[in-house]
Amino acid sequence: MKKSLAILTGFLMILMLAACSETAKPVNESDGGTDKKETKAEEASELTLEEVLTKSTEASEELKSFSVNMDMSQEMSSGTEGENMNIDSVIDMDVTTDPMAFYQKMTMSMDGTEESYDIESYFTEEGMFLYDAAGKQWMKFPKEMSDDLLQMSSQQTNPGEELKKLQEFVDDFTFEQDAKSYILKLKADGEKFNDFVKETAAETLPPELAANGEMLDNMKISGVEYEIVIDKETFYPSVLNMIMEMEITAEGQTISMKQNMNGQYSNYNKVEAIAVPQEVLDTAVEMEM
Repeated sequence: MKKSLAILTGFLMILMLAACSETAKPVNESDGGTDKKETKAEEASELTLEEVLTKSTEASEELKSFSVNMDMSQEMSSGTEGENMNIDSVIDMDVTTDPMAFYQKMTMSMDGTEESYDIESYFTEEGMFLYDAAGKQWMKFPKEMSDDLLQMSSQQTNPGEELKKLQEFVDDFTFEQDAKSYILKLKADGEKFNDFVKETAAETLPPELAANGEMLDNMKISGVEYEIVIDKETFYPSVLNMIMEMEITAEGQTISMKQNMNGQYSNYNKVEAIAVPQEVLDTAVEMEM
């Protein structure tokens, strides 16, 4: 169950935009006199959401690398067992797309405990490596799992195809702008997203999970909210905020989850090649799954 939730969470992080024919509405700001209002009018863009989508998609397809700083909270509860678990995570990640690789540092904390957990990981064509802080030991994922994750991540790092799929939700988006950014917001009932999420998950999940339709059939999205901020000059996303509520039923147990994610993106095309240090390669112990 935890593995399924983790993969689904990762998948949902890359869903972003939709298209429509309206131009962006200026965001209301405090009045600053006539001169300021005239300046705002000059800065306002007449691009439609469809045009911004096209430019952002093209920019994403050419993307070579980026960095992410993310704050994420997850509230999980089991109705059958009455268990609640709240997890807060802070994630810093460098990503390259060709070849697909990332280096990540994550700090996790759980309500009711004073301890926090620091997790460091590398993910390259050489495999996925995770540092076990408790055991002070680098662990290597089995090759089959690493290959599946690498294939899934390679598909997800190009958001172009996902942007096209989200066009069916055009009527649900609002489209605003300020002097530097386009601001896209979506608040949609989960029922509209269930088929979309299931179809996309089936395409991106590792084969052994995709072949088992039970997880997808018993997954229900009850609410999704997005806020995506796109830089006017580069058309790269600078902010991606998401709130999602969902339920998954498996083995007679239903888990409800609310996830709140706030991500900031930077260092576009400036991240150097990511390689697993030789010390990690020499000392890592293969995990048994």
